Amino acid sequence: MLQQFYRAASIYRGLPKDIYFLAIARFIVGMGSFIFLFLMLLLTEKLGYSTTAAGALATGLTGIILAGNFVGGKLADMYGHKRVLVAGELTGSIILIICGFYSDAPVLVPVLLFMTFFLFGIAFPASTALVADLSTPKNRDAMMSLSYLAFNLGSAVGPLIAGYLFWNYTRWIFFANGLAVLTGIIIVMFFIHATSETTQENQDEADESDSLEKPVSGSVWSVLKDRPRIPVFALLTGFLWFAQNQMTVANPLYLNYLFGTDGPVILGQLMAFACVIVVFGTPVLIKLTQSKTGPFSLALSGVLFGLGYALIVWQPTVPAHYLAWLLMAAGEILLVTKEAVYLANQSPASHRGRIQGTMATMQGILRMPGFVLTGWLIDHYGYHLMWSVVIFCCLSATAGLLTLDRQQNRQRPKTTLLSQ
Repeated sequence: MLQQFYRAASIYRGLPKDIYFLAIARFIVGMGSFIFLFLMLLLTEKLGYSTTAAGALATGLTGIILAGNFVGGKLADMYGHKRVLVAGELTGSIILIICGFYSDAPVLVPVLLFMTFFLFGIAFPASTALVADLSTPKNRDAMMSLSYLAFNLGSAVGPLIAGYLFWNYTRWIFFANGLAVLTGIIIVMFFIHATSETTQENQDEADESDSLEKPVSGSVWSVLKDRPRIPVFALLTGFLWFAQNQMTVANPLYLNYLFGTDGPVILGQLMAFACVIVVFGTPVLIKLTQSKTGPFSLALSGVLFGLGYALIVWQPTVPAHYLAWLLMAAGEILLVTKEAVYLANQSPASHRGRIQGTMATMQGILRMPGFVLTGWLIDHYGYHLMWSVVIFCCLSATAGLLTLDRQQNRQRPKTTLLSQ
């Protein structure tokens, strides 16, 4: 088993120096990633909102992130991916620290979170595009997955601590999250040297193997019109992101419903467990799926999410939750890494930020009603029907991605696997 892990981990050797510094930054940010994990519990248990109202606020926060994604994609392509990433996360982290001083204010906290999430939303397309800039189709699987792995290695520690901080030291949820992002972005500022020359060198190498990444002129809409496979892919993966979000939206409420005040502690333990699975499972899954297309790998992700949620409905016990989170952690590995690689390989370098931002916005618009729907279903019909809807979304996305995979295979007689 260990030998297989070491062989799989060999894909991370010999990568550009910048990606290792980026991985360190992502590790630190992961250690302090608390707010998203405890958002619904924070709104309901600490700030006094109903489940439906909390779902509506979560929807609004998702909407503000989408607005940030859309604006950030354009800004990233105009002013540089690193510059926009630093500006967004630096300002957002400072506001999050300020939020910690008012952690029990039911109006001010959501207002400050809206500001923070907008800025983090601006930074997101730049962050993904930066990794694509630093990579080539040959090493992109490894570089995308290393960044994700590092974040989750940090997250294996952070949520475990946060589960114990939540009830009595709530303000430290904000302080730690803000300081972690601030530290991570300082590393990016001073240690990552993403110049136009290095980006062009990587682009020249990419052009030799795949014309899809060659810079083009025109708006992002003209690019998407010429490549309709991208929005279809984003639409289908949007269903998977809705399902993945329930790990930190509906599942904390479900755990609180099942186990009372032990729910946040169990949530922290499950998140730490899932992050450990991600650390050891990421290189293995990436190695095993190197020869598979992006849509096929993501169809497998949908199956894993569906099985995980079905398990906690069938057996609402702590051991069943651990097994379910093992399956869902594997599904998340494929979702995060394969989606990012597919979009980078299908996007021209001139439009990476805009395509990342536009696709994230499309997916978010699909997910936004889901937060309200989740809270409404729980309040009016209970958890069983709510989980049934989530499982249906997983299966629908799986069917659509398999169809996309078959169509892509029929249309690619001259296309290499690197462009998939």
